[in-house]
Formats: sequence, structure tokens, C-alpha cells
Amino acid sequence: MPTLILARHAKAEAPAPGLHDIDRALALIGRKASQRLGEALVEAGLTPDAALVSPATRTQQTWKLMSGAIPSCESRTVESLYETHVPGVIEVLRGLNSQSVVVVVGHEPTSSATAAHLAGPGSDKASLQRVALGLSTATAAVLEFDGAWSELDSRGARLTAVVSGRDV
Repeated sequence: MPTLILARHAKAEAPAPGLHDIDRALALIGRKASQRLGEALVEAGLTPDAALVSPATRTQQTWKLMSGAIPSCESRTVESLYETHVPGVIEVLRGLNSQSVVVVVGHEPTSSATAAHLAGPGSDKASLQRVALGLSTATAAVLEFDGAWSELDSRGARLTAVVSGRDV
């Protein structure tokens, strides 16, 4: 059964004059939370086969620190994940083949909107409520579904959990 983990990057430094948004790095607390999020996923029995990561500095750093707990996971930067929307994320996911557990490290509000869009019958109510408020930094929505990635569609998955690395 395919499993999708939609992770929001960890806490980044505040915007600053002359600093492009895509270049914002993680704050110290974000670095710790990124590492903890990777550990929390493994503790929850979630070990991704593949990571799809936005090209933004903060998402790249989040994944690098998360991946310490998931060393066998292959990753790739997906340029379109930086400034996309729900259909853009779904398009990327539909291009996957045999991966069983995939983590997408991206941004808000797209991560929570994608989770809400995909969550259908059988979803965990408490997790739905958390996603409706938006994903906090260093937090991930976990969805599972029956079928192939190419068939992923609105309300076609079950939101099973929200996992956080913010307890640092």
C-alpha cells in the first residue's frame, strides 16, 4: 500500500532585505526539529524509499537533517515543488512508479492543502483537524492509499497521522 508523507520544512530564518525567499536557511531550532522529524517518522514505522525535495535552501537543509535517520532513502530535488499548488504536487506524485513510501519536503500552504485534498473516507478525524489549521514547521501529514501513484486523486487516500519534530 503506497504511503505519502507531506512534510513542511522546519523553522527558517526570518526574511531579510536582499535575501531571496528561496535562499532562506534554517534557524537553529529548525535544524534540531528537522533531525527530530526524521527520527519521529522512523519511530512511527515510516521509512521512505524516496524523498522529493523543493529546491529552497530551507527544504534542502530540512531533508539533509531528516535523512540522518533514514540513510537508505534516495532523494531528488524537484524544481516545481518550490512554488506550486495542489495539482502541481499531485502531478509530480503521479509520475512515481514502484516506491512504497515517499516523503515530499515542501512548503505551506501547499503541503496541508494537498493533504486535505487527498484525505478521503477512513481518515483520522484528529489529523484532519490538525491539517485544516495548516502544518506547523517540521511537521508531516501521513496518507496511505490503495492503488498506483498514477491513480492518486482527490479524496483517494486516508490521512492516518500527523507527525511532528517540534518537541525539541
